[in-house]
Amino acid sequence: MKKVIIAVLTVQFLFAAAYSADFLTGARGGGMGFSFFVLGDDPSGALYNPASLGYINGWQSQFMYNKRNNYGYVQPDENPYYGLFGAVYNQPEWGTFSLNSLQSGSMLDNTDIPTVNYFSLSFGREFRPGLAMGTSVKYMDEYGFLERSAFDFDFGITYRTLENIILAASVENVVRSKLTPVYMGVAEYLPRRGRMGGAYIHETDKFQAAFLLASQIQEWGILEKQTTFLTNFGTEWWFNRFGKIAFAARGGYTVGKGLFNETKSDYNSVSGGLSINYNLGSNDLRVDYGIETFPYETTDGRSPVNHYFSLNFGWGGVPSYDRFEASEEFMENPPIQYDYLSSLEPKAYEPPQMEENDIDPDTDFDINKYERYEVEMDVADISTMDFKRIVFYLRPRTIINTNSWILYVFKAKIKKWDEVEIDRWALKVIEGKGLPPLNVVWDGISRDGRLLPSGKYYCILTAVDLQGKHFATQWHKFNLE
Repeated sequence: MKKVIIAVLTVQFLFAAAYSADFLTGARGGGMGFSFFVLGDDPSGALYNPASLGYINGWQSQFMYNKRNNYGYVQPDENPYYGLFGAVYNQPEWGTFSLNSLQSGSMLDNTDIPTVNYFSLSFGREFRPGLAMGTSVKYMDEYGFLERSAFDFDFGITYRTLENIILAASVENVVRSKLTPVYMGVAEYLPRRGRMGGAYIHETDKFQAAFLLASQIQEWGILEKQTTFLTNFGTEWWFNRFGKIAFAARGGYTVGKGLFNETKSDYNSVSGGLSINYNLGSNDLRVDYGIETFPYETTDGRSPVNHYFSLNFGWGGVPSYDRFEASEEFMENPPIQYDYLSSLEPKAYEPPQMEENDIDPDTDFDINKYERYEVEMDVADISTMDFKRIVFYLRPRTIINTNSWILYVFKAKIKKWDEVEIDRWALKVIEGKGLPPLNVVWDGISRDGRLLPSGKYYCILTAVDLQGKHFATQWHKFNLE
């Protein structure tokens, strides 16, 4: 009887039950390896490290299809796949939430591969400048070959330093839950994976490069618990990242020991990928492609590969780690992402005439709390009959390593700058993490959902640096057509 159990369970493993595979990958992760968990800055990143959500602003949605290779299956024409839908939403007062839904199975009608549905609800927040933590609650349901399910959760922590270094650690399947009901008297558990890693980010006016190194320890096994260890080197390069269209290339190499057919085997996998991002103004549309090689030695000399295809829409299509220092040339002639702004006549910058420590004489700022933030601002109304768009073109005259920024729109200047007055009179509040972007796009709709009428309005930009100091610009007047 024991031999029967072993045979059944071994065949079950060859059928690639999804809970045993390292399938928590989007196209970017598939293209560079699991070291992507150090960055994790798109919806699928919450499956690696929920702490990465703490650095995501706005919202994003993601669709991913992973065409798996069919090596090792009983039926030679098996067509295995993984599909993912993910979304993230940032609530400034609370943090960032993420929902990921994933299904694995086979496109073949008469398949021997079980279908697995996987749901993950994640939350991450930056609790202090640079330090973020997050957690995920997960549910897996398997049917077809077996009908079993399990709950578990993940935990992660990430720290981003001023020196362009990112450090991260995460644990996947902390409890190592048992799949229920038990099959043929043999208890099986979800794999527990612990990851530690770091990245160095090099940012310039023209490109951004990330160099990543991470290790993973896994506890898993059908017949007995076994421990394996992997190391992954990854890199990602973005070009023309401030342009209308940006491009990326990435690669990775993973080496170590993995569990294949219940046996520790040499693990060697090369991966790579490409991305193209199109800036639509307030949001981005990004297409990712990834490819990774089968990590184990094959018996027939084949070189099977997995292909990843991903479509992303929302905030933050081009990753930004907000630590680059712009060159003098860049600050004098920053790239303009919108062709319609090229018609703006350049204006000579005139330093504000004010007494030391004053921000604006029309508003009572606490001079011990706010410092002057010199930003030149142009506002362009490029609306059409059915397409309302107002673009705030920001050009900082002093570089501040800001941790967050907020752009407020008012009908008139307020006299006292405090939370009560701001909440009472602000028509629109637009905020983000890191350095303010070169262009902020607004649809002309107020906080309560009204399309604001034509007329004169005022805006002001505030920011908080990495040491917690507060900054504010002067008031800027603009007109809605």
